[in-house]
Amino acid sequence: MKYEKITKIAKGWSSYVWTIKDINGNIFVKKEVSEKSNRKNLAEREGNMLSFANSVGVGPKLIEVNYKDNFVIMEYIKGPKLYDWVLENDFEKVSKEQLYSFVKELIRQCLLLDSIGLRHTQLQVGKNILVTTKIKNGEKKFVPTIIDFEKASIDLEKKKEKNFGQITSFLFFNPNGAIAKKVREKLETKL
Repeated sequence: MKYEKITKIAKGWSSYVWTIKDINGNIFVKKEVSEKSNRKNLAEREGNMLSFANSVGVGPKLIEVNYKDNFVIMEYIKGPKLYDWVLENDFEKVSKEQLYSFVKELIRQCLLLDSIGLRHTQLQVGKNILVTTKIKNGEKKFVPTIIDFEKASIDLEKKKEKNFGQITSFLFFNPNGAIAKKVREKLETKL
């Protein structure tokens, strides 16, 4: 299928992330290897890990993996990163109930990943979780989507809830973290 690049939305050491559109005007995300990267298996890593996450309903939907040209195409999720969302002024308008629902859904997704032994490894900074806004029954709801599975790994022993530990530490237990402080204040919880 032919795609047209629209905008570069992220640039890392190992990859570039673009919004793209197909011939029907549908928008997707393309993640491709950077020419400087020594990671020449980006499509295989990201594709396999995202496919595994999708098997339990987590992450953007995988659309295509191109091993030859080393890229992955996935569903486009529009929204700010969790880190940015919490630090924005609009976060003050998020109700305690809305944040509770968001956190509950994020923890559910982390536990699903833990249940299949997929360890994301980069949830503790809040930049690999996007926040989308949905209106359901006339009420605004915030929904998390975990992204960027390139550095994920499989823990076949499934001995620990690693994603759960990462996200709860980030959201609640980091005593000096700006995100944890704002989340605790909004949910009226203490360490």
